[in-house]
Amino acid sequence: MSCCFRTHTTRATSRHRRPRVSHVRPVVGGFTVIELILVIVIVAVLGAIAGPRFFDNAAFDGRAYYDELVAAMRYAQKVAVASGCSVQVAVTATSWSLTQQSPLAGHCDDADSTFPTPVLLPSGDAMNGVAPGAVTVTPAVTFIYGPLGRTSLTANQVLSLGGRTLSIQAESGTVVTQ
Repeated sequence: MSCCFRTHTTRATSRHRRPRVSHVRPVVGGFTVIELILVIVIVAVLGAIAGPRFFDNAAFDGRAYYDELVAAMRYAQKVAVASGCSVQVAVTATSWSLTQQSPLAGHCDDADSTFPTPVLLPSGDAMNGVAPGAVTVTPAVTFIYGPLGRTSLTANQVLSLGGRTLSIQAESGTVVTQ
C-alpha cells in the first residue's frame, strides 16, 4: 500500500532544518608588501622628476614680465590719447618705464624733450618695471606715443623677451603679441 500513501513535508519542518555549512575561506582585504613597495617607488620617481618643476618659477616670471610690458605699452598709448600729452616708453635689457612731458598751465609743455614726469597708475605709483632674474629684452628701445596714439618709430620694432616676441607697429602704435 505504499503506492497510495504519500509522504510530504510541511513547512513547519522545513523551517527547522539546519543550513548547510560550507567550508569557504573568508576573504581577507589589504595589499601585499610588494604592491606597497611598488607604489612607494612610483611616488618617489614622480616626486624626483616633477617636484622641481613646481618650485621653478622662471618660466612663470618670464611670461608675467612679458604680459606686464605689453600691458604697459598699451597703457602708455591710451594715456597719450586721453591726456593729449606725449608719453615716452623706455625699454632697456632689464627694465622699462613710462614718462610724460612736464605740465605747463594745465597742458603739456611740447617744448620739453626730457619727459621728467612719470606716468602714474590709478594707485599713484609710477609705471615702471624690472625684469626678473634671467629675463632680458633685446633690443633696447626708446620711443614716444604722440597725442594721436602713433609712435615716433620710423619702422615697426620687434622686441624679444626670453623666447617670446612682441611687435610695435610704427604707424598705429599697436602692440602685437606673437
